[in-house]
Amino acid sequence: MKCNLKGLKSIRLIQWIVPGLFVTIVATQSPLDSLIKSGWDLVWHDEFNTSEINYNDWEHDMGTGAPTYQAYGESSAEFAPPGFPNDQYSVRWEGYIIPEFSSEYTMYTIADDGVRLWINDQLIIDKWIPQAPTEWSGKINLTAEEKYSLKIEYFEDSGGETFILGWSCDQLEKQLVPSNRLMTPKGESGLIGYYFANKFLDKTIGSLYEVRTDSVLNWVTGSGWGNNEHQYYTNNPKNIRIENGKLIIEAHQERYKGLNYTSSRIKTKNSWKYGRFEIKAKLPHGRGTWAAIWGLSTDWEYGGWPESGEIDIVEHVGFSEGDIVASVHNKNLAGNLYQSNQQASLEVTDACSQFHIYVLEWDADLIRVTVDEKLIFEYPNIKQGWQTWPFDKRFHMLMNIAIGGNWGGMQGIDESIFPTKMEVEYFRVYQK
Repeated sequence: MKCNLKGLKSIRLIQWIVPGLFVTIVATQSPLDSLIKSGWDLVWHDEFNTSEINYNDWEHDMGTGAPTYQAYGESSAEFAPPGFPNDQYSVRWEGYIIPEFSSEYTMYTIADDGVRLWINDQLIIDKWIPQAPTEWSGKINLTAEEKYSLKIEYFEDSGGETFILGWSCDQLEKQLVPSNRLMTPKGESGLIGYYFANKFLDKTIGSLYEVRTDSVLNWVTGSGWGNNEHQYYTNNPKNIRIENGKLIIEAHQERYKGLNYTSSRIKTKNSWKYGRFEIKAKLPHGRGTWAAIWGLSTDWEYGGWPESGEIDIVEHVGFSEGDIVASVHNKNLAGNLYQSNQQASLEVTDACSQFHIYVLEWDADLIRVTVDEKLIFEYPNIKQGWQTWPFDKRFHMLMNIAIGGNWGGMQGIDESIFPTKMEVEYFRVYQK
């Protein structure tokens, strides 16, 4: 925790009128006074008055939030050919597979979305459906150093793109099928991939069509942290930095590791159970942005999301710049919270042009969110178990700008808005 309390004091002018003399006494008054009288103590804060981000206090979430599959090594985030759509396309790979050992092999695919796999015209895997990244397998007996025809078909519906081809047998642990065990019809290492700009492996639909050689099949471009977002989170200074006493989170339109936008997502290393969380911030403008200041469970004691809960102090989408949304997610209700008692909004017309103070007050009985002391949202503990109130455990706090996604991208992305940024003047945490 930083000890510098810069910015916490304000100036009060006290004027005394004495016969024949006009006296002005300048006194200092801290806005903490009323909080202290209410029993709040400042326990952690960052005034962003240093030259660099203090990584004793903060850390990053990086990349796309994609799952990792250690058995197959590092996956590439570059999947579809440049210029191809990220959604609604399909691929057919053709060539040969050459086993190293004579054995019963288990063939594996991890696919998001549909997949079919044939060896010597025998259908081994058949899962031609939209799906989250899922591992499928099938068995076949193969003879060492024999050349078997291999055909794989894949379609991408929406969201993240994942395709991995692996195998195992008695002599091999589960692993990626390597390039030297794949052969194109021309005798090169790898497989020939035919890319179609539609989901139907149809060259006659649409104008985009491409043929390329893929040495291995191992791609994971991510699922946008579960929301079909379009950004890659980095710790690059262009995406996150301290500038003129403010934390800057800035989104850019640029091709980076398979995605078309970059941004940043930062989170506190500290965690708290209950408290007052005060953030002074100016939000990003532009259709397609989805900014948030929020909290997640640190220990996930009730299970993965949403079982262990989420607290949204601020959610803001660029196509509705004047609306500030606050909410909570739990096992009882998560995702779309519209018109439920777990979400509310307040109009703040200049949220993208002026700084405002956003506050979460959270204790054992109530979650309350305000902006400039105006109530946005209250959610009481109705004592019906962790399914409705998982908010009795430690949480850490996050700030980010997503691009697109299920909510932020509902009205598309305005390419003229970039770069667009969120500015944070301070982040303070109080406890009683």
